[in-house]
Amino acid sequence: MDITKYPQYHLYLLTLHLLMLKNQLIPENCDEWCVNATIINRAYYSSYLYCELWLEYVKNFQVLKPWEFENGENQISEHKQVRLALSDFGENNMKVELQNLAILRQKADYDPFVNITPKEVNDSIHHMQKIFNRLKFD
Repeated sequence: MDITKYPQYHLYLLTLHLLMLKNQLIPENCDEWCVNATIINRAYYSSYLYCELWLEYVKNFQVLKPWEFENGENQISEHKQVRLALSDFGENNMKVELQNLAILRQKADYDPFVNITPKEVNDSIHHMQKIFNRLKFD
């Protein structure tokens, strides 16, 4: 499988590119929060989608959609299913990386008046790269 042909990988590359061009992307009279939040968001979603694809392709694991749960069965979000499956398949460190990214994404997406530090942006990139470097499709 050539992962470089998949949108998950393209989103990974775009996120790295956003980081590289970050200062050029900040509109005049704006602070860097919007670009920082976007980088963190894209780092999370590229990693989440990559993990989901890895679980499906390598481990033959399918995430359940909300309507696929049986009546009375507690629904688990697709995002949590991916994290739990990573742990179930022996990738607990990748579960932690994805969870750390989810925490950063939560802040970036839902707390627009809270500062996002350069460290948090760099941490999101670091978590994303660890996931992409660890989970292989060969």
